[in-house]
Amino acid sequence: MLAQFTGRADGRPVSRPLVELLVLLIVSFPALAATPLLRPNDRLAARPEPAPALILAQTATHSLVLDARSGQIVSQQPGTSAILAADPGGRLVLSITYDRVTVSRLPSWSTVHVLSIDSEIPPAQAVRRAFPALGDDSPRPYAAEVSPDARYAAVGFVSMAPEPSSWWILWVATLDLERGTWASWALPVPGAHYAYLLPASNHLFVLARDNAVANFDTAGSLYRLDPDTGTLQGQVVLRSAEPGFAPIAGTAAARVPAVTGAHLGTNTLAVLTERLELFVFDPTTLRRVEHRAPISAEILAREIAWLDDDRVIALTQTEELVMVDLASATIATRLPLSGLFGTQLVGADPTTGDVLVMGYPIASQPGSACLYRFGLDGTRDTLSCGLDLNLYERRFARTGPLS
Repeated sequence: MLAQFTGRADGRPVSRPLVELLVLLIVSFPALAATPLLRPNDRLAARPEPAPALILAQTATHSLVLDARSGQIVSQQPGTSAILAADPGGRLVLSITYDRVTVSRLPSWSTVHVLSIDSEIPPAQAVRRAFPALGDDSPRPYAAEVSPDARYAAVGFVSMAPEPSSWWILWVATLDLERGTWASWALPVPGAHYAYLLPASNHLFVLARDNAVANFDTAGSLYRLDPDTGTLQGQVVLRSAEPGFAPIAGTAAARVPAVTGAHLGTNTLAVLTERLELFVFDPTTLRRVEHRAPISAEILAREIAWLDDDRVIALTQTEELVMVDLASATIATRLPLSGLFGTQLVGADPTTGDVLVMGYPIASQPGSACLYRFGLDGTRDTLSCGLDLNLYERRFARTGPLS
């Protein structure tokens, strides 16, 4: 065995470890030569590009994709719908009318799938089997959300019993966006008049607002189910720490506060009520890990959006934007939306702290809502006008970092 050899031009010995390294390189050279070198530019290209902040909206004649920062039209397609939904990555968009769902690929708006909506689709049949009194009327869609991986979409429906009955039921189903098929199951939510849909990759969370005002201590119910099979994996009732009616500031009206939205984080599922009462759950077990009393008796939130895990933007019943710091349970900013009515909270931009709102200028004609970008310092930019807005159907969608 060689202990050393002379291989340098100056005649000095080369150590044994270096010899072993040279032997290893000689033996490995064919494999190394066959392996392509990874250049610095290759490393950069391997990283997925962040999804741009986009808003999907519509006019009376077209569906639009707008840049959320400038309001510029990125792409557009003739046609309109009652409900728009898109995946966070901005790959697919659902355009939903009362009788069909059209799944399109962005930014080209090329059609991927078209699915009918009627009383014969499999989830509607499942609901009719459970509630025969509903009859054969087609269900009406009212909300939709797409999973983060664009694998499936959750759609909320309302089914009405035939006249003269006023009985109705809300239910949720999913559709497979890869195959273009409806699931065979449906989740009826009796006693709820609205349900927020939170699709995750492997679980679907449904947050229901209770329709029975007699349940003064009940803010809503939370369900977790398998999006493929509909198997109910957990259910919990949210009971308020301060039950009873809450006054609407500046009016003689009051209401029993209900849930108003949720945020699905990595390890937590946070739910807020209209009075900014916070419930935090473990999403894998639905075990409640935190419960905080309402933050303010003066604020009744109508819609909410999360800037991050600790900061929430609320649009109140009195047309005011409120920034809430959940970590300290304080109101950080209050911004009246003067000069607007019929407002809807489109989303919040965590990268800038700005808030996107759609609404009608007081002097505008019907059918000409505008998209605004608000800074929490009070600045307001008009991004786009001539947009369609409906208080009962979400005719916009957001993608990218927007929440």
